[in-house]
Amino acid sequence: MNKIINLKNVLHKNFLHIGMITAIFSIAFLFGFSSVYAAITSQLDFGSTGSNVTELQTYLAKSASIYPSGLITGYFGPLTQAAVQRFQTAQGIVSAGTPETTGYGRVGPTTMARINSLLGSGGGQTYWDTVPTLSSPSVQRNSTNATITWTTNEPTQGQVYYNTLPLVFNEATGPRQQPYVSGAYSTDNGGLISHSITIVNLQPNTTYHFLTRAVDNVGNMSMTWPSSFTTNQ
Repeated sequence: MNKIINLKNVLHKNFLHIGMITAIFSIAFLFGFSSVYAAITSQLDFGSTGSNVTELQTYLAKSASIYPSGLITGYFGPLTQAAVQRFQTAQGIVSAGTPETTGYGRVGPTTMARINSLLGSGGGQTYWDTVPTLSSPSVQRNSTNATITWTTNEPTQGQVYYNTLPLVFNEATGPRQQPYVSGAYSTDNGGLISHSITIVNLQPNTTYHFLTRAVDNVGNMSMTWPSSFTTNQ
């Protein structure tokens, strides 16, 4: 028995399939050219679509440990949700619960603000999940003042702690918490890579113990091991 093929129906179906595939690739093409510096302007949940999801995925894909698939689709599916959960955990936002109870796995107000803050830092997509790196500090001093300079690998606020007694410090007790350090301290204005802080009203011919510390715009912190200098007579 010969099978009759309706060529019109076959061509119609094939053109529909080709049209769907073309549309899918066109959408993917458009989504693929999104800027990682654009702000996310709305909260996002599982099933969300559009340019905000594209911005989210483009940003998260900069870290393979957070978003290993790196897919930029404009659709908030299970892979994107898992990446958001890893981001929230790494940033100390939330690490348990559900999107409904704690916001874990959705881009709510706190997560959206954190991402936009990192996007606005002009490079946060490459170092948002790492602590700052500090160079060894150098000291220029006279009898009553000392200027301490160092650099960091990203914009940070610079801090100097100092005392005539050895410094005492402890570990942080939670994410983004700064550990206690004894003594007096001085800071710069923040947002700097090259740091220079001058300590004034020091005592002549006196040994001071000090350490430098750097905190980036999301609270990641590093500090040097304590050192010392002696003022001039």
